[in-house]
Amino acid sequence: MANELEKKAQKNAEKAKKERQIAAMKAAAAKKPKKSPIKYFKEVRSEFKKVSWPSRKQVFNNTVVVLVTIVISAIGVWALDFLFSSVWSLMLSK
Repeated sequence: MANELEKKAQKNAEKAKKERQIAAMKAAAAKKPKKSPIKYFKEVRSEFKKVSWPSRKQVFNNTVVVLVTIVISAIGVWALDFLFSSVWSLMLSK
């Protein structure tokens, strides 16, 4: 019986040792070496080359759509404000 307990204790110790080794390997893999600023900017430059940039015409068209949407929204808010203030004034005058 004592022999069985020793075997179980030994197996548990080996299992714990393996778990510590795995945790240490994961921690080592998680640590990344620091990159130099020059390498960083080279990588940024290469990523910018991969970006699909819109043409000037697309940018202009999108800008026009945004501005028109803003103007229409502003007119709608002004109209609702005018309507509610007129109704409020009529309610208070009676």
